[in-house]
Amino acid sequence: MPEGRRDAVYEFGGFRLLAAQRRLTRANGTVIELTPKALDTLHFLVRHPGELLDKTALMAAVWPNVVVEENNLNQVVSALRRALGDGSGERRFIVTVPGRGYQFVAPVRITTATEAPVEAVTPAQTAPRRSVAVLPFVNMTGDTAKEYFSDGMAEELIHILARIPGLKVPSRTSAFAYKGRNLDVREIARDLDVSTILEGSVRSAGERIRVTAQLIDGASGFHLWSENYDRNFGDVFELQDELARAIMSALRLTLDGSMPAAINRSPPTRDLEAYHLYLRAMAIGSVAHMPEALGMLEQALTRDPGFARARGALANLRSMALVLDVPLTHTLAETEQDALRYLQDDDHSAATHAALGVIYAAQGRWLASRKHFESAIGADNTDPLIFQSYGLLVLGSTGFLRRYVEASLNAHRLAPGWVVNNMNLAVAHTLVNEAETARQYAELCINLGAPRATPPLCDALCQLALRAQRSDEAAEIIIAGLPPQMGDSKGIAAVRRVFAALGSGSGAAAAVKALDAARARLEADAWSQIMKRRFMLWYTQLGALEQSFAVATESLDHFARAGTVGTAWAFLWMTEMLPFRRDERFQALCRRMGFFDFWQHSGPPENCTLEGGRLLCH
Repeated sequence: MPEGRRDAVYEFGGFRLLAAQRRLTRANGTVIELTPKALDTLHFLVRHPGELLDKTALMAAVWPNVVVEENNLNQVVSALRRALGDGSGERRFIVTVPGRGYQFVAPVRITTATEAPVEAVTPAQTAPRRSVAVLPFVNMTGDTAKEYFSDGMAEELIHILARIPGLKVPSRTSAFAYKGRNLDVREIARDLDVSTILEGSVRSAGERIRVTAQLIDGASGFHLWSENYDRNFGDVFELQDELARAIMSALRLTLDGSMPAAINRSPPTRDLEAYHLYLRAMAIGSVAHMPEALGMLEQALTRDPGFARARGALANLRSMALVLDVPLTHTLAETEQDALRYLQDDDHSAATHAALGVIYAAQGRWLASRKHFESAIGADNTDPLIFQSYGLLVLGSTGFLRRYVEASLNAHRLAPGWVVNNMNLAVAHTLVNEAETARQYAELCINLGAPRATPPLCDALCQLALRAQRSDEAAEIIIAGLPPQMGDSKGIAAVRRVFAALGSGSGAAAAVKALDAARARLEADAWSQIMKRRFMLWYTQLGALEQSFAVATESLDHFARAGTVGTAWAFLWMTEMLPFRRDERFQALCRRMGFFDFWQHSGPPENCTLEGGRLLCH
């Protein structure tokens, strides 16, 4: 936190910021969860009430010695405004002075911790002293084919250290979001809310490997401990155990001395080849190579059927193939039965519960999906992928958009540098009509390396531009993200005609005719599901509900052949789709997708009511 009296308590507008505890509460003691950088920003603002603070000065205070984009500050200020309930009307706390900076306008009363009672702080409320983030190890072997091994070294240390009682260890998804990014470790520590960072590298020569590891203080950036290890590749499990024990010894010396003295664990598998197959599969990140990764996991399990981590990864990867509409050699029923069988051996496998959550969401069995996602979160509440999948696939699809946003924000809290979820947040905030926040998450994705034309990022940016009455800009954004089947001159001309009609309010009939012609040229299963959803949205906005429902039926028929209802249907609940939802045909569509059973148990979606077995959207 920026400099200031460490025991100060800042009181303003029914809120209290406790500097020493790094905690924001309401006057009644209710804790308001904020990221470390949001707390730093608020602390700086309340220390200078009434002053006009230049953005450069603010960024220098919150991100010392690190070059960041101005958008990072904008995003943090937006998060603070949401936390403080500082609406878009007359600001009560943080005022933007265009072209200048920010001003904290609420009166601030400063007391001390001795004058104001301080509630007990739990590890969930403030960054625990006993915490370490394990970053991906750098592959220095000179062989890109061995990248998987350096990643696997870090992943295994995460698994080992996460089992230590009282030690906070961010998940693989959280830590690996920083792979290949040249960031100050202090910035990463603030992002992940940890006190220490472990980083390392792997070199090899023949059958020998050298692993270098170093523990770094997350606040100062100083090295606390470092060591080199030379071993044979076949001794990898012993090396990981030895390295974990050394890390624990270093943590005992540098932190509070109360860490466990011993680590008791069994290797994930006794078959070294099965382990390498698993690591190679986990290192594959592209959708195009997903079948290859699935094959590696299946080979690993053939070698060692009891390899629990490979079973969880296989169930999870197969379920993600459903979301991405990747063809599988196994049927959906076989995938489900395999996952259920894995749970019989390990009912606490978060990955397997999450996989079943995805499978049941794809089948339209929403209550079962929610049950398994909740079990997954109960087994592991540090994995951002589980929160992200639950929000997108279940809460968003069934119309609970605010809860979708909340789940995505939980994922962001755990993995602020994860591009996939920042993209998800851009979409979620677009759906709930929070344009400024949606745009900030979109720009954050771009700053993190995501191409602007990547779906659904370009879809969110397109809709934001269209809502701001910049229809020409909206058209160019979506054209850049068109797939080859639609990206020829005729397809582009049709899209431009659609957005011209939406921008001018005239020419809808001609635009619909152009869309009909473009759709007729596309084979039923040759065009992507995201394009079908774009057509549904465009037809609805142009008033062509007949065609919109026809495309919806085509899409559901496509999924039905694989035994699913599709996934990620949150776009159905956006403002522009209201005419579609009010059409009588929407009732049958919802029944086909299994929504009504979920709503009977959970209540209707936002801005809707259930009356006489029908959903009424307002």
